[in-house]
Amino acid sequence: MIIVRWIQAFLWVASAFAIAYTAWVFTGRLLEHKKLEQRAVRLTPPAPDFDRLYGGNTLRILQFYARDGEISPPQKTLLCYSVVHATDVHMEPAVDGMRAALNRCVEVAPPKTTTYTLVAEGEGGATASLSVTVRVAPPLEPQ
Repeated sequence: MIIVRWIQAFLWVASAFAIAYTAWVFTGRLLEHKKLEQRAVRLTPPAPDFDRLYGGNTLRILQFYARDGEISPPQKTLLCYSVVHATDVHMEPAVDGMRAALNRCVEVAPPKTTTYTLVAEGEGGATASLSVTVRVAPPLEPQ
């Protein structure tokens, strides 16, 4: 009977130590996590370029370009664009696969030098447009 009481007392003390140790570990980790969060906030500089480009709700075409400025038939090229806060986009002349996106490219194969105009439409009827020209060189004549 004495052994059982001794083991029971030992188990109570061991359990108390285990609970105290667990609480100490979790409390320490929680405090360290809070310190790291505060440090990250202090060290993170504001991003004025990010806010200037993506902030607000103004419709913008961030970029519109052709991968190749000049091609020879029957080559193809990519027209890549980036728009923010657009509800719809289309190209003149019409190109398949157009949709409002932060980064998107569509393939074109113009038969002759062509100026493509990207038109983005936003809330309240706002529009923005940019143009790019893809030159098509005359085919090489066989020698």
